[in-house]
Order: sequence, then structure tokens, then C-alpha cells
Amino acid sequence: MKKRIVMAALAATMLIGMNASQAFASDDNIPYSFKIKANYANTYSDEEYRQTTNTQNKWKVNMTYSEEGKGTITTYWLAAYNSNHDRVSATHDIKEGTGDHYYSAFSSASQRDVCLGAENNNNSSSTYTVSGYWDEETD
Repeated sequence: MKKRIVMAALAATMLIGMNASQAFASDDNIPYSFKIKANYANTYSDEEYRQTTNTQNKWKVNMTYSEEGKGTITTYWLAAYNSNHDRVSATHDIKEGTGDHYYSAFSSASQRDVCLGAENNNNSSSTYTVSGYWDEETD
């Protein structure tokens, strides 16, 4: 009987410890800064793991600075972190300085490494730096 009580207490302790160590998504601000290339060439951030399978668990982008100028627009999307950088969300034009923007992802974004993709919103021979914050899942 004493052995069963000790085993039950040990099992309960292990379960509590496992639940406490689970990672839960939250609305984070992951900094990014990179060059937007000329002629619609794509640029990508470092990867983050998108754990959710819920496509309505929104990803986020907030462009706080654009060297192109105040209030200018850059196109962003969520991409798979692989050699092709497969697009795993729709593209969205974000105006510098307009705060957080939240978007759904495709099911192909589920439980994988993803990154923030970006390009100039118009065909230009210029390059410029952008920076801000993003998050691969916010709920």
C-alpha cells in the first residue's frame, strides 16, 4: 500500500512538471531588420517554430521603420523556413508606422519552422532597410 502511494505521488509530480514545462503561444514582439531588395526580390527573417494547427491563430507584423520613408508600404507574408521559402499565408501590404497587423495562415504553416517574408510593394531599382516586430502565432 505504501509503495502504491509513493508511486502515485511520483506520477502526479511528473504530470504536473510536464504540464508546467509546456510552451504556450503568446503575442510576442520578435524584432526584425533587413534590406528590401530591388525589383521584387524577396527577403526573409530568421525562423520561428509555429506550433499551432489552428489557421485562425494569427501571425503578426508591425513595420516600425522604413528607410524608404515615413508612411511607405512593404509587402509581407509568412513563409516556410525551407530552401524554397514556400508561402504559407496570403501577402499583405503594410504601411510603415501603422501598428500591429494580424493575419491568418494557411494549414501548410502548421507545426513547422516559418519566417517572415518581405518585398517591395512596387517594382523599383532601389533597396532600403525596414525593421519592426513580428510573431509567428499570437494565441
